[in-house]
Amino acid sequence: MQIPVCRWVFSVLLAGTLVLTSATARSEFYVAGQAGISLPGSFTNVEGLGSAFGGAGFKSTDLDLANSVLLGAKVGYFFPRLNWLGIEGEYFHTNPHIKQQSATITAPNGATGTLEKQGAHVSMSTGAINVIARYPGKRFQPYVGVGLGMFGASVSSNQVQTLNNQPLSASDFSFGLNALAGVRYFLTKRVALFGEYKYNRASFQFEGNAQFKADYSASNIVGGISLHF
Repeated sequence: MQIPVCRWVFSVLLAGTLVLTSATARSEFYVAGQAGISLPGSFTNVEGLGSAFGGAGFKSTDLDLANSVLLGAKVGYFFPRLNWLGIEGEYFHTNPHIKQQSATITAPNGATGTLEKQGAHVSMSTGAINVIARYPGKRFQPYVGVGLGMFGASVSSNQVQTLNNQPLSASDFSFGLNALAGVRYFLTKRVALFGEYKYNRASFQFEGNAQFKADYSASNIVGGISLHF
């Protein structure tokens, strides 16, 4: 089902805005930019539900995904009386494209065959609400976090044809896991650099002129700069 990406991105930013407007003089909130590399694994447990991978009930071996640049932003807030605990909203975008590769297709009756799969474009937009725990040091602050990820993914290709001879076009919106660990170092009282590892996991059921389901996971290594108020 096609879900407008702007709708749920706006929801994340709105939640962050409400957090910021509730801050008191003793509170600490921050905004940050982040960039890095996304290292996805594969689309796993791939199964056709309609005009893809042979048709409904046909299963495919894992589909390898390409590494991607990651770009995004964060907004967060640490509670004044529990300065080690905070809440954070973030958004980031990646393109874990499906590589051209050989895939083994298994029919519902158990028959198998090997196909050469053309690559396909994948666009992945992620919004997340995280709970953050940190060591509240003056300059050096290790932290960990876990949150609910909201993943919007689309798959498209003008070279891959579905069973009805249409270019591949499918999308889905799914909730999943966003877990992270990092360290922040304050250059000044208000400006800090950070490095972070993020792990994402979600399951998709793509719909469009091709219908199929697949599981997704990715490791992300990012860095950025944050401003604290």
